[in-house]
Amino acid sequence: MKENEQLHWHHVVGMTGEESARAVREAEERYGDIIDLEHPEPKNHPRMSGEARAAQFAPFAALTGYDKVVDETVEQVKEDYL
Repeated sequence: MKENEQLHWHHVVGMTGEESARAVREAEERYGDIIDLEHPEPKNHPRMSGEARAAQFAPFAALTGYDKVVDETVEQVKEDYL
């Protein structure tokens, strides 16, 4: 990449400059009319907070009893080391 060239969405590791340029042209042909539009805001309900959205994808949220085990472990560590 040239010194003054910025890293954009179309720069993919392992692509040659020619491949990258072709990918940009193809994307602009297909999606040029929408690619720079802002994401629409919901009209009928408020946008979910980042914290609430992250909670949906928490890796251990589906494990029954996980919070209880963590709390018990914290208490055990406190007893052992304090």
